[in-house]
Amino acid sequence: MVCLSKRNVHGLFLLLLIFTLVLSGCSHKQKETTSKEDEKDNQKKEKIQALALPMQAENGELLEVSGWLDDRTICYISKGDSYYVFKYDIYSGKHTLLYTSENEISALKISPDYSKLLVFTNEENYQGTIVILNNEGEQLFSKQLKSYEAEFVWNPFDEDKLLVSSFTKEWASSSHLLSIQKGTLEEVSLDNPFIVWTDKETFAYLGWQEDTASISSPVTSKNIYTGEQSVLESDAYSIGSKGSSVFTISDDPENMQKAHYTFYNKLKATSEISLPRLSNFSDWLIPYYDIAGDKMYTFYPEESGDATTYTGAYTFVTIDMSSGETENVIKKDLENEPISISPDGKWSLYGFYMENIINLETGEIIPLF
Repeated sequence: MVCLSKRNVHGLFLLLLIFTLVLSGCSHKQKETTSKEDEKDNQKKEKIQALALPMQAENGELLEVSGWLDDRTICYISKGDSYYVFKYDIYSGKHTLLYTSENEISALKISPDYSKLLVFTNEENYQGTIVILNNEGEQLFSKQLKSYEAEFVWNPFDEDKLLVSSFTKEWASSSHLLSIQKGTLEEVSLDNPFIVWTDKETFAYLGWQEDTASISSPVTSKNIYTGEQSVLESDAYSIGSKGSSVFTISDDPENMQKAHYTFYNKLKATSEISLPRLSNFSDWLIPYYDIAGDKMYTFYPEESGDATTYTGAYTFVTIDMSSGETENVIKKDLENEPISISPDGKWSLYGFYMENIINLETGEIIPLF
C-alpha cells in the first residue's frame, strides 16, 4: 500500500489542476482556431449568397453581357419586341433600362472609365447609327455611319475621342475620329484600322507589308494629327492594350514554343514574360485577356502545341506588368474564353456570352443566368 502525506496530496492536486488548465487552454485555442476558420468559410459563403444571382434578363432573351459599369453593375443586351440595353446591380438585383432600339444592336462598347457606352445599331443598306450614352442612359451623341462592319476604339487618354473604322462587304476600310463634344466624325488616314491608343494623340499598330507573307511585323507608332511615325518594336504578331498599358506578343528568341510578352507604359518597355503557346493553322492562338491596374489577367495552355489537336486545359493567371512575373494562379483547368474584370478586381465575367462570373479570391465560378 502506498501512503501519501498531506504535502504530497496537496502537490498532486496542484499538478492535476495545472494539467487541467493547460488542457482547457489548448481546447479553447483549438476551438477558437476552428471557429475563425469556420467564420472565414461562412463569410465567403455569405459573400456568394449576397449576390443577386442567378438573374433573369428583362424584356426578352439575353443576347450578351457587355461588361462592367462599376464595381457592382454589369451591362447587358436583351431582345424581345425591340432591342434593349439594361444595367444590373449584382448585389441588389435591380435592373435599369438604359436604351431601346427597333434595330439590331450589333456592338456595345463601354468607355475605359466606365462612364459612357457606345451603342451601334444595324439598319438597311449597310447603314448604322452610332449612339453614345452616359451610364444613366442620357444620350450624348448620335451619328449615322455607312458600314457593313465597324470597329470602335475609345481613347483612354481623352474619352471625348474614339477611332471609328468602317468596313465594306469586300473589307475595304475607312477610319474616322469621333468627337463627342463637337458631334463630329472626321476622316483620318490609317495604314491599319486595328490600333491601340498610346497617348492622347498617338496610336500603335502592326505595320504589315503587303508584299510579305510573314505573320509578324514591326510595331509602328503614329501621331494621328501630324502623321509622325516611329518603330516601337521590330517584330511582333499581336498587340493589345487597356488604359495606359500596352503589350505586344512575339516569338521567344530562346524558345520558339513560347510566346514572348513585352509590356509598355507610355511607349517605354517595362517588363517581359514568356508563356506556352499554341499554333493555330498558319498563325498563333492569342489567349483572351483583360487588364486592371498594373495586372494582366489571361490564360496559358498547360503545354505548347497545336490548337487543333490540343486537349488540355488552360490556367487563369494574373501577371504583374511592372515586373513581368506571374503573380497569382486564380484557377486551373479552364477553357480559353473572354473575360472582363470588375473595376475593384473582385470579380470577372467569363464566357463567350459573359454568362458566368468568377470570384477572383476563391476561383469559384457562378452562373449569371
